[in-house]
Amino acid sequence: MAESVAAGSYYGVPAGLILLVGPPGAGKSSFARAWVERGRIDADGVVSCDTIRAQLFGAGVHFADDPAVFNEMDTRVATRLSAGLPVVVDATNVMPHARTRMIAWARQHGRPVTALRFKVETPVLVRRNATRIGHARVPTEDVLEYAEIAAAHASPGQLLGEGVDVVVNVPGEARGGDIPMELPPSADVLVARLRPLA
Repeated sequence: MAESVAAGSYYGVPAGLILLVGPPGAGKSSFARAWVERGRIDADGVVSCDTIRAQLFGAGVHFADDPAVFNEMDTRVATRLSAGLPVVVDATNVMPHARTRMIAWARQHGRPVTALRFKVETPVLVRRNATRIGHARVPTEDVLEYAEIAAAHASPGQLLGEGVDVVVNVPGEARGGDIPMELPPSADVLVARLRPLA
């Protein structure tokens, strides 16, 4: 039996760490923004890689800035988890090493981990990215690369094997349909690893 989504401190939001998983253009930031706008979670509860980068270094994207960005992400995530508050990590999270780092914080603070998988067809990702403005638009080859990495390294089985407690395949996104802003309550969209939570 799949484990249902826990309400946590906010209605409809899982407790603990929530990883948004998907390539650029998959709808992750729109989903997180809608949760904030609808009062599902406070703005500080969304830790966005892009937002932190802009706050620390402005509009430009330079790989040399990554260590500082990731350190700040870790600090904000750990602060929320230590306070027993849910935290949404808005980043691609398609790389296993990035997820491992975040999962370790959750385990350190005894909090569960939920992964929301945004699986979107590649042509839709490319089309969405093309409509972005300025630094929000990433090179098309990067979109394609992240899509390939997600397909190879972010399956439900791999996520569960890394220590994620519940994997939710966010519906309505595969062909670029409307982004559902509510997690569906039905268990058939959940894939759970079914071991006791720490």
